[in-house]
Amino acid sequence: MALGSSLVTSGSSRMALGSSLVTSGSSQFAISGGRRGQLFVQSVSMNQAIWTRSSQAVRRFSWLSCLWALPLAACSPMMPDDAVVAVAESQLLESWAQYTVNVGAHGASVSGATPGSPLSLFTTVAGRDYRFRFNPSASYVITRPTEPSDQLDWNKLPGISDCGTLDLSRNGAMFGWRWRIDLTPPVLEVTAYANNDGKHLWPTAPLFSLDAADLASDEPLSYRVWLDGSRYQFTVTGTVRGRAISATTTLPRSCAGTSATALKWASGLYFGGTSTAPSKITGHVSEIPFKP
Repeated sequence: MALGSSLVTSGSSRMALGSSLVTSGSSQFAISGGRRGQLFVQSVSMNQAIWTRSSQAVRRFSWLSCLWALPLAACSPMMPDDAVVAVAESQLLESWAQYTVNVGAHGASVSGATPGSPLSLFTTVAGRDYRFRFNPSASYVITRPTEPSDQLDWNKLPGISDCGTLDLSRNGAMFGWRWRIDLTPPVLEVTAYANNDGKHLWPTAPLFSLDAADLASDEPLSYRVWLDGSRYQFTVTGTVRGRAISATTTLPRSCAGTSATALKWASGLYFGGTSTAPSKITGHVSEIPFKP
């Protein structure tokens, strides 16, 4: 299966999304578009074509070179397994945007965003729920730090402000991340991070770590952070190179009396800390509406 230029192979079958091609047995399939409950698959084998519509389990078949001229069985190559179609549909439904932090910047620009993915600017949501993919660009080295310890500063993943302010550095919750070159081998650490009336909070130990091979795998993990009375809740789940990751923790919230749906600021990928990005850093995000 391929998304854009990517390809996933299942046995002897290949499936591609967009303009890419799929081969299953003697047949080839191309996903030409779709949405939940309505996925179109084009099958081409030599001069044969089959269009399948999975909406309401309705499937219509045609053979371009012998339209209505031959029995259906004579015009129909092998169709993809239902499981293959289901995976293709889920990939079509997932939209990935790219964050880019340029050299010398703190904040990130966003490309490929869709409404609500990722959230940005003003919001009243009580939390964030997104999948995020790190890549090797996260293995940065600060060569001209503003302060000597800046390599150990926590950078930020998307989060939300809190307590009636739009300033996350005052009150808010997010995940932190940093590349540890002082460890052997170097690793990327991810932690829960909160600002509590201007005081920076994070657990003593990171939630999990990713090494260089993990970053190269470009595999997503699911991140959830939300307001819960006097606490901020944090969870991360997923699998990276066959290793299951499941981490949960809490940090104190200074304004338990403030409504969880008060006006907030939805932040994005952020570098720093004090120093700005020493190299171009990118990451991909796919966000869904938060549900407690």
